[in-house]
Amino acid sequence: MLIDIHLEDRKVLVVGGGKIAERKTLQLLDSGSEVTLVGQGFTKKLIELDKSGQVNLEKKDVVDGILPLYRKLEPSIIIIASNNKLLNEKVAKEARTLGSLVCVVDNPSLSDFFIPAVAKVDNIRIAVSTKGKSPAMAGVIRSRVEKMITMKDIHSVELQSYARNIAKNHILSPNERRKVLLQIIENNKINTFLENDQVSEAKDLVKKIIVQAGNCN
Repeated sequence: MLIDIHLEDRKVLVVGGGKIAERKTLQLLDSGSEVTLVGQGFTKKLIELDKSGQVNLEKKDVVDGILPLYRKLEPSIIIIASNNKLLNEKVAKEARTLGSLVCVVDNPSLSDFFIPAVAKVDNIRIAVSTKGKSPAMAGVIRSRVEKMITMKDIHSVELQSYARNIAKNHILSPNERRKVLLQIIENNKINTFLENDQVSEAKDLVKKIIVQAGNCN
């Protein structure tokens, strides 16, 4: 089961400063997290992010553990992504006693969750997970999925958001609202408008459909 966790303004501790830690950090920043990284060395990109105030770098050796840093930050999530497998295992065992969710990028068996590869096109997000078995294949499948998303799909998401806001004011029954919203998705005329980038025309028709449905109720 995949769960989309709301990470905006959540504190996250990343152990490591290499390329893998960098990739995970960029994903976290995209989710609005407050990210602190701890390690003995950091990539050029991470140093740039630190200088611009987007992340906080702590240059420390975690061989003796992360408890002092944990008490200072109280992170919701700990991601362990150093280049040292044995160190990752040691830190993971400590981290799992501290009350945060833990992800060890090179050891799914020690992880509470996995970070999926995410296909991102406009407002659409599709997660691809191999349960930690093959991050490389997750990335390949993500690329395939991104190519499948069309401009019509993007318009449809925008139109559904518009339709939901109007429907709340005109159709009181949640069940009836769902029916109407599904009818809008399947409406051939609306789909033709979207395929031709005629979003304004689609919105006009959607409004008429919703108002009529509301009057019938």
